[in-house]
Amino acid sequence: MKNPLNTLFGRLALMTVGLIVLVHVTLLIIVDSERGQLDATHMQHAVQLAMQAEHDGSLAVSSIAATLGVTYVPADKAIQYGCPAPCTNTNTPFDRDLRSKLPPGSQVIFDPDNGAVWVRYAGNADWAKLQNAALPGRRFLSASLLMLALAVIIALLGAWYLQRPLHRLARASREFRVGHRAPVVQPGGPREVKELIGDFNQMVHELAQAEQERAVMLAGVAHDLRAPITRMQVRADLLPDEANRSGFLRDAESLSRIVTQFLDFARETADTSPHAGVDAHCHRHYGDSLADDALVRLNLHAGDGFNLPLVDLDRILANLIENALTYGEPPVDISTFRRNGQYVLSVRDHGGGIPAGQLERALQPFVRLDEARGGNAHCGLGLAIVRRLVRYNGGAFSAENAPDGGFAVSLTFPAAHGGNRGGA
Repeated sequence: MKNPLNTLFGRLALMTVGLIVLVHVTLLIIVDSERGQLDATHMQHAVQLAMQAEHDGSLAVSSIAATLGVTYVPADKAIQYGCPAPCTNTNTPFDRDLRSKLPPGSQVIFDPDNGAVWVRYAGNADWAKLQNAALPGRRFLSASLLMLALAVIIALLGAWYLQRPLHRLARASREFRVGHRAPVVQPGGPREVKELIGDFNQMVHELAQAEQERAVMLAGVAHDLRAPITRMQVRADLLPDEANRSGFLRDAESLSRIVTQFLDFARETADTSPHAGVDAHCHRHYGDSLADDALVRLNLHAGDGFNLPLVDLDRILANLIENALTYGEPPVDISTFRRNGQYVLSVRDHGGGIPAGQLERALQPFVRLDEARGGNAHCGLGLAIVRRLVRYNGGAFSAENAPDGGFAVSLTFPAAHGGNRGGA
């Protein structure tokens, strides 16, 4: 399972959210602590003033009490007037700080529901209730959590916005790497990212032009060779010597096969021929006649829903089977099945396989590994052609050495290749 934090978005989000939470917690610990001390000091002065006014019996006591928001409540009626039962000292940082500033024996109760503070001054029989003296903890906590949630949402949106152009670039690069035509990436984000995307678009455009020029040249050369090869075959038939005639015909056939591979490799789109059922096609062309000679073994379980263009299917199978019989050892296993909503076509030989260090090189066009899988009249395009044809049909190509020996090629196609699209 992929780690969601091991992405640009994940790391940006983690860094930003972590910083916001750290700042928020720091504010809660430091700023709120200092705010509590200031509130306790102000509360101390207010209580002392109210108690002194009541003790002195000043005529202005009612005015002072009203200004400070103080209500005097007899001790036996404190709970009745809202003092949190059992009306004994509470133990919050604010309470402890205020109690330390009052004479010994004073009692302080903080009501977190409405922010009221109850103070019983040392030696005084009545309670002094200061309404809305402090911000209720519940309200402060909810406001803090709301601000934290808004900050986290903004941080996530910012991280998503910053990584979006890079995500588009990474997706286009992945498409280009596997051989698909990469779309033009819309520039966005910071200046450096825009420049990177612009350079990538230009690089893809230039590579596509070079690939097209190579394909046109290759196709032109292949077409030009068709006529002389045909003349060679005609003239070979006129030779009186059987050995020479057979040799010329074999050479002409090899050249014709190479030309056909050139043309297949130069194609840039999927074939438009009618679709054929893969299982039925394999049964028809690689069934009993080859199975009797133990050259090909069929294990077909994909069903009638697995269809591909007839010409592409024939060329895929022909290249894979010829590659297996030429460079590997029979029997050649052809398997089809459906897995996770996708169709899989697998072709495997029982030869010596390909050295692990040269596997990726063997899949490149015009490359032949003579030491491991040499042959005559081949130009190293077989697997490259198959990979291109699979790509043009929306599939995925993979090749590896089988655990128990041999070389295996697996072609995976989306379920969109199912349904009735014609027959062979």
